[in-house]
Amino acid sequence: MNNGSERTVTIDERFEKTCMKCARGSSCYATHRATSAIAGMRTRRGRRAASRGRNGRRRGGKGGGESRDESSADARDPDSDPLAALERLIADGHRPTRKTFTAVITALGALGRIGEFDRVMDMIGDYGDAADVATWNAVAHALCALGNPSGAEEIVDKMCSEEIGVGVNDATHPEIIYTYAKRGESNRVYRVIRRMSSEHGILPDEKAYNAFLRGLCEIEAAEEAEEVLRRWHNEKFDLERQSERGGRVSKPTAASYGLVIDCWVRIGNMLAARKLLQQMQWERVAPSLPIFNMLIDGYLKQANMGAAEGIFRELESSGTWDMDSLGIKPDKVTYTLFLDYWANQGQADTCERIFAKMIKFKIVPDVIAFGALVKAYARSRDTDKAEEVLDRLEEAEVEPSVEIYSAVIAAHCTVGDMERARAIFDRMLHVGLRPNERTFAHFAWGYGQIEDINGITEVARLMVSNGMKLKGSNRQAIVRACQECGMRINAVEALLDRISAPDGPQRKGVWSRDPSASNTKASTTQSTTDASERSSSKPRNQGDDEDASSWARDVVAADDRRRVPRVSTAAYPSSSSSHHGRSHLAFRRRLTRVPSTSQSLLFRFAAI
Repeated sequence: MNNGSERTVTIDERFEKTCMKCARGSSCYATHRATSAIAGMRTRRGRRAASRGRNGRRRGGKGGGESRDESSADARDPDSDPLAALERLIADGHRPTRKTFTAVITALGALGRIGEFDRVMDMIGDYGDAADVATWNAVAHALCALGNPSGAEEIVDKMCSEEIGVGVNDATHPEIIYTYAKRGESNRVYRVIRRMSSEHGILPDEKAYNAFLRGLCEIEAAEEAEEVLRRWHNEKFDLERQSERGGRVSKPTAASYGLVIDCWVRIGNMLAARKLLQQMQWERVAPSLPIFNMLIDGYLKQANMGAAEGIFRELESSGTWDMDSLGIKPDKVTYTLFLDYWANQGQADTCERIFAKMIKFKIVPDVIAFGALVKAYARSRDTDKAEEVLDRLEEAEVEPSVEIYSAVIAAHCTVGDMERARAIFDRMLHVGLRPNERTFAHFAWGYGQIEDINGITEVARLMVSNGMKLKGSNRQAIVRACQECGMRINAVEALLDRISAPDGPQRKGVWSRDPSASNTKASTTQSTTDASERSSSKPRNQGDDEDASSWARDVVAADDRRRVPRVSTAAYPSSSSSHHGRSHLAFRRRLTRVPSTSQSLLFRFAAI
């Protein structure tokens, strides 16, 4: 409302022609969008890049050179470098705000580039602003992230000095306290807490003490964390301290106790965790549902079902806590913990009873709960029921995941039914999910169990066609599967090098379907070929035979030149001979201890 008063607006001529909001000192949409993008650089890639940079500097040599090249490449990319994004914003004719500069400092701290802080601080003054307490907090917290809490304390002293004079707030000290606690320097933490009230005029509250507990729990110093809880709770009996703080004294909350209980659970000391829960009752601190879920998880990991069920009965208002007045009831996380435990045991009937109980109490199961059901049926080798879970997932209108489809595929691969595994693969593509490394690893393992080298080769080709590299865990999955078929490691390496070679002959994977095709839940497409069809008497295309076996001729020729005795793959029984099974595989494994001069005779005997 215009009350007749006058307001003077200063126009910045640098932005007058491009953005009048920026020229008047306001924040426009472009500045807001750029600030959000710079802040996202910290969470998307900041810590990973900073870790790579520090590791490269420590190692030196080639690793350090790659890190420097990577950093210089990022510096030219405004989408990944905060300073480049800031310069692009200014070049586009928009004025950065204090929030923009704070986001830049935070991102630079995550990248480990603290040497550029001074440049950013100078730019703040160039655009008519002064660094506030949030900006200086970002500088102090960046030093903490780099493991320099003493340097952060120096920044805090400057903030309270007359030179800067911005002061501090309740968000300044917790990060410093957390860093000292994580390093195990509790004495320094207590010194910071004393200085907060005596020198900086900030009363230590729940944020400060929870940061202390969080740092100690990360290094699993649970006993010391309990001592912090005890001292924190006893502050209310210290009359002198109460008078210094004007009668305002903080006390532990459920989140504070939860940090220490979770630490005891990770260590495996459930007795100490349960005692801490009883202490909460004595201190009249109302617990939260995640604390009970922590205890249930800890007992189930120790296979103590009786104690876990006791905590569950406590949640059902059958114990010492009045859960109705607290408003605490078992949720989907609680039931999923029990589902996962019994699924690992292969107890599908028990999982179904727990699942039915969830529905009875109107707890909507999520995809993790359905995944536990799939695991239970897979462990009990009931692939039909495991596949039916996908139908129930669709009926419940729960969004599927790659993991649950991969679990069903693994169930079929376990029993050697590769045709139905391929059908689930097609179904997964139809719902718009993209297979990951684990999906193809299940297929490789399944073909390895039935000794189908052509199937394993096709899996490797599909991994390459889906943009995956045959390195690391992907390569190991194919190597293990080929070794299950009795292939030598040099033959496997030659096969993988041939498939992954960019200039080598590549054949497009046949495990694909038209997205517009109808959904087939239990049938394969025409392009799907299972292991039995590969090894049957039906004639194969000559091109497929040459493509799948030409690598073997090259490896055999190379071995002959090196005079390395080699057993022909023709001596192996076909994958359709199911009566050989695992006994033949065990026979070949024992054969590796036989001298190479008698291997050919023994393999001929095995083929008869």
